[in-house]
Amino acid sequence: MPIRQLFPDIFQITMPTPFAVGDVHAYLLLGEPLTLVDAGVYHPESRAALDAAFMDVGLKPYLLQRIVVSHSHLDHFGQARRLQRVSGAQVMAHPLACMKMRDLPAYARSARAWSDHELFAAGLPVNLVVQVQAFYELMPRLAQSVEVRRCLEEGDRIDAGGRQWRVQFYPGHSGDLIALYDETRGLLIGSDHLLPHISSNALIEPPQAGQSERRKPLLEYWESLERLAALDVRTILPGHGEIITDHRQLIEQRREQRDRRLTRIERLLSERGPLTPWQIAQALFAKLMDSDIFLALSEVIGHLDMLEIQGRVHYVEESMPRQYHVGE
Repeated sequence: MPIRQLFPDIFQITMPTPFAVGDVHAYLLLGEPLTLVDAGVYHPESRAALDAAFMDVGLKPYLLQRIVVSHSHLDHFGQARRLQRVSGAQVMAHPLACMKMRDLPAYARSARAWSDHELFAAGLPVNLVVQVQAFYELMPRLAQSVEVRRCLEEGDRIDAGGRQWRVQFYPGHSGDLIALYDETRGLLIGSDHLLPHISSNALIEPPQAGQSERRKPLLEYWESLERLAALDVRTILPGHGEIITDHRQLIEQRREQRDRRLTRIERLLSERGPLTPWQIAQALFAKLMDSDIFLALSEVIGHLDMLEIQGRVHYVEESMPRQYHVGE
């Protein structure tokens, strides 16, 4: 079913995507102001699923008053402009999402230019760089640019669906990810920050405006996860997969997975190093498809960032592509 009622005032809308992650969830919050959290990818099947969900609940998209975008990934904001055009709804997102969402083709061009250096530095062969970068050409086809009319920061409070929600800023999976927290119910609309069935990829991204260094997304992700672990949450509504009811236990599982991955990379470098991130990715993940390469490199680079901060690995000075080794 594309829609199911989770609470008297909250419906979960499930839409297909053309991505390996599969279906994505949006959340319709009934009441004043009528609010949709996330908007799926701009793709025929996803658009049809979203429209059918509104029909099933007896509402029309033009009644929407607010659209909250959790983060600037295509499967979460792709249809926001389409919905805004028919409803006049106020689109809200974190300030860091505004630039990307305002002019997606321009962001795709700048991200591709950045990736020229980053993918080469990771040791990816030229033919694979071209294949990975093909995704940037698809971006404007899978999401429409949209103007964010209100920016949401950590700690802001907004009215949505007849309740007040507190904004939580959880960078990591994306540098601009926000979640909505209903303190009275211990309920978090958590998007992709914590997923029940897979680890959220902490994706590498171009430097943010005014900065020259890229983010260290896995470090950010774990700082955000530790803050979530301390939050009094009973239920998390995720961007993908089933509802989460024990977030601390799940975070502990993710911590164990992270530590195993750190140890494995350190051992690999000890046995075979120095190695590039791409060589490590090939050793860790068998039979990588084109669509998996960027995810695998993000995974490896994130763990190398963490190992480097801990003093467990080091990169070879002035090596290009960049190589890492253990020891001094």
